[in-house]
Amino acid sequence: MTTTITINNLDFTLSDADVANPSDYIPAGEYNPHNVRPFLIHAHGFPVAIVFASCLQDAFDEAVDNDKLDQFLVADQDLPDYGDEEEGIARLGNAGEPFDIQTLDAIELPNPPFSFCALLNAAQ
Repeated sequence: MTTTITINNLDFTLSDADVANPSDYIPAGEYNPHNVRPFLIHAHGFPVAIVFASCLQDAFDEAVDNDKLDQFLVADQDLPDYGDEEEGIARLGNAGEPFDIQTLDAIELPNPPFSFCALLNAAQ
């Protein structure tokens, strides 16, 4: 199932496959002590991942740990191109691997409430 949303004059076509960690979804109005909310990570308007996290750093880490940013992983042999300071490199995920995410942007999405009826409609 896909949907299209417009944010900041950009149209995004999203699918459930874009969601990195669906089990971390906390519907609006539910107990949410860590303020977990959805982030859309995109490259020039093309969706890369939707991640439920409490902050942007956690969103990028979750995306990496769920294999959504593999195309931005920097190979060890290419690291010298970034200099001694690894300029442009972000160490992400549980393993702290090097990623070049300079072309990525993130948008915090509204957190929708749970709707059983919407799920039933989508299933038909």
